[in-house]
Amino acid sequence: MKLARHSKLSTVGNPPPLPPMPQPVGVALSYNDKAWPVFPCRSHAEEHVDQATGEIITLGEKTPLTPNGFKGATLNRPLIERMWTKYPDAAVGLPTGEKTGFFALDIDNKPGGANGFDWLSEMEAEHGPLPDTARVTSPNGGLHIYFKYVVGTRNRGALGAGVDIRSEGGYVLAAGSTMANGRSYKWETDTREIANAPAWLLDLLLPKSAPAHTQYSLSAATNNAYVDAAVDRELADLAGAPMGTRNNALNDAAFSIGTIVGAGALSEAEARALLQDVARGWSRDWSRCCKTIENGLKAGMQNPRHIPEPDLPAHDNTPMMDQDAISRFIVNSVAKRLARLEEKVAANDNVSNGPTFSIFDWTVDRFKGEPPKVEYLVEGVMPAGVPGMVCAMGDTGKSYAMLELHRRVSFGSSVCDAPIFGGKVLARGTSVMITSEDDASEVHRRIAALDHKEHRFSELGRKMIVVPLPSAGGAQAFWKDDKKKGLQETDNYHRICDQLSEIDDLRLVTFDPLASFAHLPLNEDPAAGQFVCTSLSRLATETGATVLVAHHMRKTQKPIETLGDARDSIRGSTALVDGLRLAYAMWPAEEARARKVCKTVGVEFTPGRVVLGGVVKANGAARRVISTYVRNDHGLLVDKTALLGSGGPPTGDLIGALVVTAEAAANAGAPFTKTGASGVFEMRERLPDELKALSKSRLHGLVDDALGKGMLVRAAAKGEKIAKWLDVPGGYFATGMGSFTTGAARM
Repeated sequence: MKLARHSKLSTVGNPPPLPPMPQPVGVALSYNDKAWPVFPCRSHAEEHVDQATGEIITLGEKTPLTPNGFKGATLNRPLIERMWTKYPDAAVGLPTGEKTGFFALDIDNKPGGANGFDWLSEMEAEHGPLPDTARVTSPNGGLHIYFKYVVGTRNRGALGAGVDIRSEGGYVLAAGSTMANGRSYKWETDTREIANAPAWLLDLLLPKSAPAHTQYSLSAATNNAYVDAAVDRELADLAGAPMGTRNNALNDAAFSIGTIVGAGALSEAEARALLQDVARGWSRDWSRCCKTIENGLKAGMQNPRHIPEPDLPAHDNTPMMDQDAISRFIVNSVAKRLARLEEKVAANDNVSNGPTFSIFDWTVDRFKGEPPKVEYLVEGVMPAGVPGMVCAMGDTGKSYAMLELHRRVSFGSSVCDAPIFGGKVLARGTSVMITSEDDASEVHRRIAALDHKEHRFSELGRKMIVVPLPSAGGAQAFWKDDKKKGLQETDNYHRICDQLSEIDDLRLVTFDPLASFAHLPLNEDPAAGQFVCTSLSRLATETGATVLVAHHMRKTQKPIETLGDARDSIRGSTALVDGLRLAYAMWPAEEARARKVCKTVGVEFTPGRVVLGGVVKANGAARRVISTYVRNDHGLLVDKTALLGSGGPPTGDLIGALVVTAEAAANAGAPFTKTGASGVFEMRERLPDELKALSKSRLHGLVDDALGKGMLVRAAAKGEKIAKWLDVPGGYFATGMGSFTTGAARM
């Protein structure tokens, strides 16, 4: 039926008519022009493969493309343009509630589902037609009816059959959004003004805020303490019901509270709202939950409970309160109880419920062909796109080592580079490190020491981002424990996630140290550790980057001898380690071992110069060996594992490193010779670390082996008769085309 529209409208903050917009970005910017924040949503369902597990994750159409959902809505015009450059076909999401100033009555009419228009017709027949206001038709034949936001209205399902509320904590797709199959959201009429919601609708949404509309029929002897305790007990038991038992628990709680409603001690509307608030945090089939609540309440109301009389002594001559005072007391008590529950549920509302799934879609016959290979950030150690941590005792050098890892990811690494964190860096792309310990001056000094080739002044410099918080506004909390709302991701964290999501080739993110960002009881509360781990895991999944946190280890009385000992020394609850995909620990070697290592590699022993490290936790295969690091003159920990042990390094690997180095030197016009002023030993400062530490005889032996195997040849430069310069077969010097760069040694 055609709904009548009338009432005086407010025009403050209302959007103008949208002109035709051929591009989704135009739609987004048109809302931005009127100060409505927007965020991109999927115009079609997508499947993503978890590279670490091979699982296929389905993300439905209309779901947010931002890492933190509707909280990623922004008024930043350049950011909006970047978002839609990245997702050019994205639909436009509008957060409902305070940010836009409206909430929406969401009427569904899906084939095979409830028809919300039937409910609307019944309500209008009883209360009169809705006022004329902005309305948007949905692709499935539904309708979004906009009303001015009222504080206290929240996202709510099943207001009626096929009817939901989109308000604080929710979002809608904007008119002008088009799905991949051509279906679109459209303004129903030319009306763009947004009207006030009718009182009857607000009565349904705000029962606790309208005590005048809720009348209790109570006797003077109503046992309010008994009612409060009984309801609180039922709700507490329901909130703690484990998965697999929740539907039965919901039915039992609804029946039990329904018996109190039937006795006249609690209104049906309040009982329904209390039960729905608990069920809303379960991420279950909402329509099923609402049906269970209705059935349980009705059955309970037909079996009124006997409310015991207040236990008053016979000699008690305290004057009885009047009925109005009793009613006000009960209303206030119920309102406080609702507020407490809303605060608990709010924490769940802040976390995306994610896509629903059917277990029958996951029979193992779907896994056909070769499984996807694990992609690594660090070969055999750190997978790509997972959350992890690097732990060490104070002053060990983990932050500097992590900075070097970022440099290699962003600037690239040589095949001659020593391993880092137990392997070679395979990933290339943008890296972001946020540190709260080092200021800009210290970061500058460290970058200058690591980047001696000055890649930071090339285009690659834009690929490495290091934020020193002491010089960028100070430390920030990313996670906190709010006394009222519980464990929370902060707005600062959400802003960082938004920015990270805009980097197409993001490969590595580091927060250093964790304790500075997590204002939570990580050491005492396993739930706090798991909360942070879940947050990091979601960021890693949504960006595809490896997300690391730097964390501390306890100083131990006994030396750490095994990887298990190292794991036990990590600060915090076990949930912190168990909740991440990877944990890499580093600790100082005990003195006797450190002195032996220093002697073997030919450096002077100083306390703390030798550090051991290894993977102490990994989901999946990982190298579980203890690596040995020696601090160089700049303070960087360099992996010397290959140079230690009775067998020494693999000769084949060392010959390969020598060949690559000799070829690069010849191409640069500064070739090596076996001996003399340009000899490999005399010029060892130009060699990679694994060759630099070898003795003169060992280096000469490697040259002889490479020459004997034809991997290197002796060649003459232009105009020379003696072949002494080392090059690879077919190289510039080997073919007589080589020439020296200015200043290169020619002896």
